[in-house]
Amino acid sequence: MEGQPQDEPQPMPMQYEQQPPPVYMEQPKPALPNLQGIQQLIAGMNTSVLKEPRGFMKILQFVFGISAFATTTSFSTEFSFRIFCPASDKNNITVSESITYPFQVDTIRPPLNICEGNVKALLMRGDFSSDSRFFVAVGVLAFLYIIAALVLYCLFYTMYENNPLAPLADFAGHVFFTIMWLAGSSAWANSLTALRQATQVEVIMKENPDICLPAYPCGVLSEPNYTKLVISIILGFLNLFLWGSNLWFLYKETQFFKAKTMNTDNAAPNSVPVP
Repeated sequence: MEGQPQDEPQPMPMQYEQQPPPVYMEQPKPALPNLQGIQQLIAGMNTSVLKEPRGFMKILQFVFGISAFATTTSFSTEFSFRIFCPASDKNNITVSESITYPFQVDTIRPPLNICEGNVKALLMRGDFSSDSRFFVAVGVLAFLYIIAALVLYCLFYTMYENNPLAPLADFAGHVFFTIMWLAGSSAWANSLTALRQATQVEVIMKENPDICLPAYPCGVLSEPNYTKLVISIILGFLNLFLWGSNLWFLYKETQFFKAKTMNTDNAAPNSVPVP
């Protein structure tokens, strides 16, 4: 009808475009390390050197070197004695203590409840840790050197053959460890003798007169056993023999021996045979 205002057109509602559901991107897989170089290195490993004297001796040094310091660090023994209390006490007292690496015997001072409620500290003398630790240090360092030498022999054998300093350094290293095995084994053998004397139960009882009194006599129950440490010293001198005997095979790899051999071969054709 005329005269009535016409309804204004209403705006069309906005049409929102329907977005597709989000696509979750696949997470990239972590990049694997490049193993090609390692595989090529292993494929080119020269294991034939282990059949040679210098390589085979390294295997023996590896086995006996570990055995030498492992028997020392894992060692444990104990001693015990009994304090006989008067008849009024119900039970006698058993004293038992352990001796372990690094053999600082003078630090063993346990308080003991002896007869009639008295408390005394057990006194022991001797510190043998310096020689035992030196022996173990020589074994560990030799063990690490053997691993480095085997890597050099098997993986970087071309450098060992082409660089005249490599065999010379290997020879010098063997001289050093031969001296170290001699010093370490000798020092540890001397300390073991003193350790066995210091830890005899009779000696311990004499050094503790406040514990083993005439009224409370003491009796030996068990002595410490040091057979395992004796084996470690034998292994130490065996390592000395192995490292010393390998010097000849390493000397044959140095330029001094090769130059001497070449001079001998060159001089042989020029020599005049004696009629």
